[in-house]
Amino acid sequence: MGIERTGGPTLPPGLPSEQAREVRRAVVCERDELTRRSITGILAEDGFEVVGDTAEPADAVGLIRDRRPDVVVAGIAPGSADLLALAEITALRIAPVVVLATDSTPEQIAGARDAGALAYLTKPPSRAAVIPAVEVAIARYAEMRRLAADVEAASRRLESRKLIDRAKGLLMTHRRMTEPEAFRWIQRTAMDRRKASAVIAAQVVAELGEAPQHRAAS
Repeated sequence: MGIERTGGPTLPPGLPSEQAREVRRAVVCERDELTRRSITGILAEDGFEVVGDTAEPADAVGLIRDRRPDVVVAGIAPGSADLLALAEITALRIAPVVVLATDSTPEQIAGARDAGALAYLTKPPSRAAVIPAVEVAIARYAEMRRLAADVEAASRRLESRKLIDRAKGLLMTHRRMTEPEAFRWIQRTAMDRRKASAVIAAQVVAELGEAPQHRAAS
């Protein structure tokens, strides 16, 4: 006899409910109050939590640093100091910035681009324009951060290899080891001490590289 299910339909395994979805945070910076309200409403309707808004770009820096949003929508005016404030916002490296401007002159677009904006919109804002620009900016920013992390990790690996190679050379010179023996010694010591091979290599370099008369750590 089969067991009869009761209640409403359930979600397939692995699909999060609407409540379980992560709510993304936004900060809006725009002098015109009606425009600021419009952007705030558009973002809220699309599921964003607007955690702060301000009329002055110069005031946005502290707000962004404090609230740490996932995206910033910032209005800029031509011939103003807004581009300097925009550059200061992007220099925080907290969130991507979508610029909202009154016009789209080549100079204005170039200025926003050079200041670090990842998307550019003109007024009046509409949902059809704001949401795609915000999503693209968030995606591009995530990809940029991933690439930067990959480059940093590759740089650390290269430095570690250089350090290990130097340590091997010192062990070969001062401990009369072959290259395979020196490498195995570094690996074994790292395992015994539960440290990274690069850490052991740095200790060898510090000891034998600076004071050849001393013995390597054992």
